[in-house]
Amino acid sequence: MKKPFFVMVVCAMLVGVFCLPSLWAVDAPKGAMDLKVPAGATATKAPVKFSHETAGHKADCKSCHHKDGANMKCSGAGCHANVDPADKTSDKSYYMAYHKGDSTKSCVGCHKKAKEGGKNAPIACNACHPQQ
Repeated sequence: MKKPFFVMVVCAMLVGVFCLPSLWAVDAPKGAMDLKVPAGATATKAPVKFSHETAGHKADCKSCHHKDGANMKCSGAGCHANVDPADKTSDKSYYMAYHKGDSTKSCVGCHKKAKEGGKNAPIACNACHPQQ
């Protein structure tokens, strides 16, 4: 009597550990999106067209995002919500989320590393920000 119960409990635990997380997994958005500055910030360049489907962007979510879940915006509360134009150096700066050259979690940092590896990754401002 104890053995079938134990087998059922182990099976339920395995299902919980391996199957349920996939139900909560966030799929990357499909198609192109415009990366715009959040409310309270002033854009100095045109928005960047970005697609998770581009070859170099098909990485694990955590290679760029620090958090899991539905709201993975860089400007989310507690993340890079500082939109002060005078602050382009702190870790909470929205600008630095995309432009920190020594971090592979930022666009510029990742593109620099890819370029060092011989890939064709844009680094110049107007390569990502189209002319207005």
